Amino acid sequence: ARRGTRLWPKNRSETMKFTYASGARPLEGFTIQRGVGAGGFGEVYFAVSDAGKEVALKRIQRNLDIELRGVTQCLNLKHPHLLSLFDIRCDDGEAWVVMERVQGESLRDVLKRHPSGLDLPDATAWFEQMIGGVQHLHQQGIVHRDLKPANVFSDQGVVKIGDYGLSKIMSASRHSGHTESIGTFHYMAPEIGRGVYGKEVDIYALGIVLYELLSGSPPFPSERLRRLALAEILRIIREDEPPTPSIRLSSGGHSPRN
Repeated sequence: ARRGTRLWPKNRSETMKFTYASGARPLEGFTIQRGVGAGGFGEVYFAVSDAGKEVALKRIQRNLDIELRGVTQCLNLKHPHLLSLFDIRCDDGEAWVVMERVQGESLRDVLKRHPSGLDLPDATAWFEQMIGGVQHLHQQGIVHRDLKPANVFSDQGVVKIGDYGLSKIMSASRHSGHTESIGTFHYMAPEIGRGVYGKEVDIYALGIVLYELLSGSPPFPSERLRRLALAEILRIIREDEPPTPSIRLSSGGHSPRN
């Protein structure tokens, strides 16, 4: 069948359900190899083109206008620490983003294995490369707006930032306030409470990621924030003092180059 459902392992202990199975061709010119991730905006598959090029395909399932706007303005970005976006395609009523295929794991996967955080040299290796990618976005007048470990990947030792679905031109980066298009609550900047969505939100998110790299978790527990309204989350972020993480100076071999 052209459409199917199949379980693919996310890791050794988890499985995820995807719309398309291996061998499916939901987008003309590409054959699905396997599903690799799913989130609020869609599914991601590894695929191969008819010419033999290995790519990643993102099937957009929700908030189509937001996602396509973010991807469209980033199509021509070229930087070693940004995931390359090749094309936007529509077929049979579905929208797909054709992207660079990353062979390594996400920073989220690394942190799951190291719940106490990384040693300082390894954290620095990840963070310095992230800064390079974000700096290039800002130089092009673009703010990412959803920086978090799940959107940062290691590809043969090179850190790459992906998932541009929420990115926006800085000059237009003001929003009426609903949370779905301002990123994940752990990484929300206080400026969001004032309707500011410029590069400040990326700089704050980078700070939270650095804290997580060193401690293994964001400053405020998920269970605490998840139950709260946006205004209360922003108050906690603005006013509460997070605990100081312990920093390990020796390398444990968890840098993106290992």
